[in-house]
Amino acid sequence: MRLQNTSLRKLTDEGVIKESRRKKFFEKVEEGNLTIDEFQRVLLHLKIDPIRAGLVLLCYESASSYEDPCCETTALVAVALAARLPSELAACEGQFETIRQSLCDTIARKTSSAIAKHHMSLESRHNGGGFEHAYA
Repeated sequence: MRLQNTSLRKLTDEGVIKESRRKKFFEKVEEGNLTIDEFQRVLLHLKIDPIRAGLVLLCYESASSYEDPCCETTALVAVALAARLPSELAACEGQFETIRQSLCDTIARKTSSAIAKHHMSLESRHNGGGFEHAYA
């Protein structure tokens, strides 16, 4: 809210939250006692990505991590995976079961390594590298 220079009064005036909920709004957020509708209206109004917000709460130490490129990248990968996995599983036979945590960790390690390699390749190109093949 601070970043967008808005206040509870402004959210109330714009119909995002009800007047009766304004006084203890932050307490209700901390307690997880907003209705789904209220929560959705606040997210939409403040343009908050709920996946990134959830990652900040579950995986990072500071709310400022929301703006971190790692958090944004993780959210993008999570959304892409969630969109892709059902169609991949539809092609499989049998009942789908949740995979083990150790396999999740392995997939995360491999995916993180691929993202880091991609980043290093981009950095190399941005810093003048990456053209060796043109002069070979």
